[in-house]
Amino acid sequence: MIAWWGWLLIWVGLVLILIVMLGVIAWVLFRKAMVLMKDLSDVVDKTSMLDVESEKLSKPQIAILTDMAEIRDRHEAQKRHRADLKLARHERRITRAKSITTRDASAMQWPKEWS
Repeated sequence: MIAWWGWLLIWVGLVLILIVMLGVIAWVLFRKAMVLMKDLSDVVDKTSMLDVESEKLSKPQIAILTDMAEIRDRHEAQKRHRADLKLARHERRITRAKSITTRDASAMQWPKEWS
């Protein structure tokens, strides 16, 4: 059987361990909160440049209020632009493929076992 002072020492030790553990957890959370506040202040600084007066912003173009010919022209211009990009990409691929596949076999050094 443990004496009363033994139980007292055990409980005092447990309470001290609990207080130390809570202190460490509080310190870690405090440091994380400080890092979070620093990051938030950085984000606020970076987004402050997005605060622009509404007069400087461009007004959206409402398709219902524009002429059908203008919408069709804009759509055709986008299609032509995409087709030009696709053609340029195709030409770059063909040029690269030709540069890779065209080799002069007479200039190559082949292993002697092959001849």
